[in-house]
Amino acid sequence: MNYICNYSILRFLPYPETGEFVNIGIVLLANNGEFRFKIATRRQRVTRFFDTLDSKIYIRARNEIDEELSRLVGFFASHRNELNLLVSTFKHLIQPRETMMRFSEPGTLTTANIGEALETLFEHYVNHSFASKEYQEKTLERQLGSLLATTDLKQRYTERRLGDSEYDVRFPFVLMADDQAAQAIKPLYLGHDEPARIYDHGDAWTARITRLKRGQRQAKDTLFITEPPGEDQSKQVKAYEEVVRTLAEIEGVRVVNAKRPSRELIGEIRRGIPPTTH
Repeated sequence: MNYICNYSILRFLPYPETGEFVNIGIVLLANNGEFRFKIATRRQRVTRFFDTLDSKIYIRARNEIDEELSRLVGFFASHRNELNLLVSTFKHLIQPRETMMRFSEPGTLTTANIGEALETLFEHYVNHSFASKEYQEKTLERQLGSLLATTDLKQRYTERRLGDSEYDVRFPFVLMADDQAAQAIKPLYLGHDEPARIYDHGDAWTARITRLKRGQRQAKDTLFITEPPGEDQSKQVKAYEEVVRTLAEIEGVRVVNAKRPSRELIGEIRRGIPPTTH
């Protein structure tokens, strides 16, 4: 059986003057009278975005809206057969309000599983499931390409796969000199929320470079430009620093923080270019 669901995105907007907000939850009402909601429990993504905001303000506001929605679950359950009442209550819940917690315009979807629909919406709008590490690294690649375009360097680099017929690795920026890879640049996203994902991604690239080196297919200079986690994420920072150390221990590999000023990033790139190609 398919259900028609109305949903709205819960947003935290502490400074109405700027209009900036962070999606933190989903509320959903199905046409069988079932009401569900989910709110993010982690505060780091909010406090990282609003870095001057006292985290206690967000936690208090989140707890208050969680209590309000929990009470509504009971109300909806006790009036499950009064669909008109439930729809009007849902509309009242999500109507514009002058508070830090606000709701988006409603959306509609059809689903055979209400619980799965809630999770899918939450993953998309709150956890940004579309923003995979591949998406993040493509963004970093575009940013690096734009940076190189501000200099005379971009036209010297091409996307290439280094290796041989048995094993090769894609690098978005490779500079060739005398038919050899003089420099390979790889933007690396290591800003994951879970330390395990940082270790896994770093270990994968450590293994790739080690294999290329063993086959003597590594670029003379391999430069990783890494996106780090937030400074307030101690466990993630620890994992990031360990991954950076491990990569940098490989001969011919350098690691640079993507947060460094553009001038410094360009300087690090130039440092790995052979003098005869400058």
